[in-house]
Amino acid sequence: MTKSGRESFFGQISWSRITIMFLLFLTFSGNRILAQTTVPGTDLSVELGNRYFDAVDYLRRNTWMSDTLKKERIQPAFAYGIIFPGLVKYSAIKDVMETGATRMLYVQSGRKYSHYEVGRFQMKPSFAELIERNVTRQKMTSQKFDLKNTSKARGERARRLDSQEWQLRYLVMFIRLMDKRFAHIKWKSEDDKLRFYATAFSVGFNRDERAIRRMMTTRSVLRRTSDAKSKYRSGDVAQWFYINDGYRFMAEF
Repeated sequence: MTKSGRESFFGQISWSRITIMFLLFLTFSGNRILAQTTVPGTDLSVELGNRYFDAVDYLRRNTWMSDTLKKERIQPAFAYGIIFPGLVKYSAIKDVMETGATRMLYVQSGRKYSHYEVGRFQMKPSFAELIERNVTRQKMTSQKFDLKNTSKARGERARRLDSQEWQLRYLVMFIRLMDKRFAHIKWKSEDDKLRFYATAFSVGFNRDERAIRRMMTTRSVLRRTSDAKSKYRSGDVAQWFYINDGYRFMAEF
């Protein structure tokens, strides 16, 4: 073999080795990135403790909710992911002791007191009113809501929020509104879509897409506390539940 032939031969071997090493690197890196994307580093069920498992148990016991969602052609696992952060935060004692007084202020004094959270799903009167206005304006419901800013209308809304059945109905309407408003988005995966919906549920679904996505990565002052149930973003908790426990509530259509 001539000198130039040997150089050409060894050059081909070198480039082949480089190509193989590069492909191996891409494969390894891709797998690692995928793992980081689909498997969060922190086990939120451990971090959140009994509240997490109590929330899962509540969903498993209340099969009527799953039956209702299936009739609406909504995947229960997805819907549960949206309200799961609220279920984790819910405290029956706090709901009775704190919500009662604030509820009275809301009914008697007006919308400035409409941002308290009530019930298992931790819904706010301001959220419920926004739902009512949107589904009425878009003619998405046959339900007649009193949208006037009166104590009578606020009292009726507060009573609806005291009902678990009505909170589930508000959740269904929320999903319908989100599906319609953000139908243009091509989701990477179902849990990516869920993370967006859960964030919108928490921060306000009337915000635009950019604002909601920004809130998916921004931690509020409340979530910097040492309290494990508060320091995680709603979207993170929803996504963790869906990936790890959502299979318990999957329905076939």
